[in-house]
Amino acid sequence: MRDLSRWKLVLGSDSDPEDAIVLNNSQDEADELLNAIYGTTKKPGFGRSSHKIRKWLDAIRLKFPSDIVQILQEDALTRQGIQEMLLEPELLEKIEPSLELVAAILQLQQLMPDKSKAAAKSLVLKLVREIEKKLKSRLHLAVQRAVRLHSKAGDPNNSQIDWKKTIYRNLKNYRPEVNTIIPDKWFGFKKTHQLPQIILLVDKSESMVQSMIYASISGSILASLKSIQTHLIFFDTEITDLTNAYQDPVDILFSVPCGGGTDIARAMQYTQQQIRNVKECIIFLISDLYEYGNKNELYATCQQILQGGSKIISLLSLSDEGTPDYDLQIAKNLSALGIPCFACPPEKFPDLLPRYLNEF
Repeated sequence: MRDLSRWKLVLGSDSDPEDAIVLNNSQDEADELLNAIYGTTKKPGFGRSSHKIRKWLDAIRLKFPSDIVQILQEDALTRQGIQEMLLEPELLEKIEPSLELVAAILQLQQLMPDKSKAAAKSLVLKLVREIEKKLKSRLHLAVQRAVRLHSKAGDPNNSQIDWKKTIYRNLKNYRPEVNTIIPDKWFGFKKTHQLPQIILLVDKSESMVQSMIYASISGSILASLKSIQTHLIFFDTEITDLTNAYQDPVDILFSVPCGGGTDIARAMQYTQQQIRNVKECIIFLISDLYEYGNKNELYATCQQILQGGSKIISLLSLSDEGTPDYDLQIAKNLSALGIPCFACPPEKFPDLLPRYLNEF
C-alpha cells in the first residue's frame, strides 16, 4: 500500500477517482498542496487570492525540502500564472530564491509597485550572493594567473618580483651544497602593466535573462579588480552602458529592463568605439544571435574589429540551461570570420579568461 500511496501522490488524486487508495494525514496534506498546481478536476489553483498563495507558500516550506520548494514555486508561476507571487512584498518574503524565479522578477520589475521592489531586491540579493561565492575567488585567481603569465624576464625590484615564476624557471640552478636556488634569470611584473581590456556585451532580450544575471555578477567582480579594465554593456534595440555605474550586481540587474528586440550590429558598432587599444581588447558577445538589425553591418563591424587586432568571443549562453537555442546561420558566419561561438556554463567562464587574455 505504501508504494500505491506514493504513486497516487506522483500521479495525483485524479488518478484515483474512487479514492480506493487511502492516504494518511501527512500524505493527504502533501496531495492537497500538489493538487493546487498540478491537479485538473478538483479546482486547482489559487484564483486571484493572495491569501491562498501565502498559505500555500508557508505550507510547502514546512512539508518539503528546500530544493523541492523551489521547483514547486517555479511550477506555480509557470502553470498557474500567479504573478501576484512576485508583485506583493508579503509573498516575496516567503519565496526561496532560485535562478528561474529571479529571472521572472527581473522580467516583471517594471510592473512592480514601489513597496514590492525592496522585498524583490532582497530576494535577488540572496541568489546573487550565492553565485558570487562560487565565482568570486575563481575569477580573482583567473586574473592573477593571467597577470603572472605576463611577467617578463629582467631586473625587477623586490616589490615587483614574480617569485613563483622565478623559482620555477630556475629550478635547474639548485645548489644542494647550500640548499639554495641561485637564479640566473629574474622575472617580474611591470608596475604599469595592465591586462587587455575586457568588454562584456550582453543581450538583454527575455531569452537571455539567466545569462544576463551571470554576466552582471561576473562583470561586477571583474570591474572591482585594478589590474583589468572591464566594460559592461547591455543591449536590445537600445544600448545601456553600465561601465563603472554600479558596484553591486543587484543594482545593475534592476537598472536594466529585460525584453525588447535585438540589434547586435548597432551594439557592436557602439562597442567598437569603446575600445581603448585595438591590439589589446577582448569582446565577449553574450547573445543567442537572433539578430533583427542589419546582419551585413554586423559582419562588417566584427571584421573591422578583428582586423584591428582585437578579439571577439561569441558566448551563445552563459548559464546552466543546457544546449542553447541560437541562430545557427549567424553563428556559422561569425565562425567563418574567426570568431569562436559556443555556450559556456558560468563555472567555466573563469577558465576562459587566462586562455584568451594571454593570446595578446
